[in-house]
Amino acid sequence: MTSSGTPALTDLQQSALAGAERTQNGLLVAQDALLAALRRPQPARERAWAERVGQELAKVVDALREHRLEVERADGLYAEILRDAPWTEPRLRQLAAQLRRLEAEAADLQVEVRRVEEGDLQGLHTIRHDAERMLQSLRDLLSKEADLIYERFEQPPAAD
Repeated sequence: MTSSGTPALTDLQQSALAGAERTQNGLLVAQDALLAALRRPQPARERAWAERVGQELAKVVDALREHRLEVERADGLYAEILRDAPWTEPRLRQLAAQLRRLEAEAADLQVEVRRVEEGDLQGLHTIRHDAERMLQSLRDLLSKEADLIYERFEQPPAAD
């Protein structure tokens, strides 16, 4: 137990937290870059806009995959939380499902962006909205992960 009353972390827990933090940071960087690309003006330069958005979206897709693989490893964050707190399994399943949905949404969005890059401007007006909605869901996921990390590793154990 540390001086603040929280339990000392095991090496496995520290490793899982460090890995999750690394991939979360990668997601935040990719998210910010995609938002910046989405906010660039597009009138009269739709294809160039879509190309830039597509490049940044590809980084988000890669960061999502890397994060999912990290937190779902046998010794990753979700496994370490579940090991000491089996009652968190429904929340962890929900987080894993949300992460997979985000990956699928990002992949679908890549298809729409490619269409615009190729000159089909029909879906242009929904790309920004869909991407921002996906990024909001990503922020929600990261907040839920942060809450769970705090509850499991930062809070003193319950005295019941």
